[in-house]
Amino acid sequence: MSKKAWLGVAVAVAIAALAVFALRTRLSKQGGITIGATLPLSGDAAVFGKNTQEGIDLAVKEINDAGGVLGRKITIQYEDTQALAKEGVTAYQKLVSVNKVPAIIDDSVSSVTLAMAPLADRDHVVILATGATAPQISGVSKYVFRIWNSDAYEGQVIAECAFAEMSLKNVAILYCNNEYGQGLKGVFRAQFLGRGGRIATEEAFEQGATDFRTQLTKIGATNPDGIYLVGYPKEIGAALRQSKELGISAKLLGTVALHDQQLIDIAGHAADGVVFPFPKDPTGNQVDNFKTAFAAKYSKAPPVLADVGYDAVRMIARAIEVSKDAAGDQLRQGLSTLKDYSGASGMMTFDERGDVHKPMGIKVIQDGKFVWRS
Repeated sequence: MSKKAWLGVAVAVAIAALAVFALRTRLSKQGGITIGATLPLSGDAAVFGKNTQEGIDLAVKEINDAGGVLGRKITIQYEDTQALAKEGVTAYQKLVSVNKVPAIIDDSVSSVTLAMAPLADRDHVVILATGATAPQISGVSKYVFRIWNSDAYEGQVIAECAFAEMSLKNVAILYCNNEYGQGLKGVFRAQFLGRGGRIATEEAFEQGATDFRTQLTKIGATNPDGIYLVGYPKEIGAALRQSKELGISAKLLGTVALHDQQLIDIAGHAADGVVFPFPKDPTGNQVDNFKTAFAAKYSKAPPVLADVGYDAVRMIARAIEVSKDAAGDQLRQGLSTLKDYSGASGMMTFDERGDVHKPMGIKVIQDGKFVWRS
């Protein structure tokens, strides 16, 4: 290469470096970046919200300790949804109108996500859901993404296990009467019937219920060989205990949401034998680093949803870096371009409907422990 050509390259590199410096300086002068988080920090699903919050806080600390995103520190503004759609909308409106957030890390309750989705579409605010699973969320808005599998996949996995592996042919369904419960109930029903199974009966309960004896008595009268339980740990823990008290001997099937110590604390040995799908354990340096850092900060192993809370912050930060902007439209575009993102919860790529597809396996509760089913 000639001296003139080398000089041209050097000038180009210098100009690019100055441009990056100028961008970082401009962004730094804008102050920090506030991200919203709508989590169930009280109520029946509070355990999920607090687990997610721990993962979020860890990621924020790591990012800020390393200098922030494009020179800007990240702050999280938390709002409690109580796992209720109405409260989620109120929280969203405060975050957008008062705190001016460009993105919101959402919780594990599908009804909350669905209630906020049209508002996000209107306001061009990104929602990154950590555990909302209802099939209706897929493609509901180009601003809504999620880093947990859709129930459409979860329902297929547990239906296949029930029919093909456990040889169940007549299953009753006890489900929470909200978007989450209705969505999974519908998916399981279609998948199980499609394989040649029979649904003995379907019994609903309202979110926050504590007495399930009426529904369980009706289920027991149909003499099913299995019961599919769809709800949150506090509710299903009570339902399992009452099922045992009523002498119901059917095999028990559950959902990803049951993977929490609260279920064991409430149900005790009545939870033993419950089979449910769960994302397979991710591997890699990012997973190991997350577990080590989490244990160092909280003196415990990461509980369910801590890893996706951590990933949500990291992915938003990465999207800001990619798009060179923290505005909603640029964030949306930045997230859309992330491919094979290696996170604490596994490898992720968003499809055209904002979903990820993580491999799943089957777990079973044995002696109060969640173990992989052999």
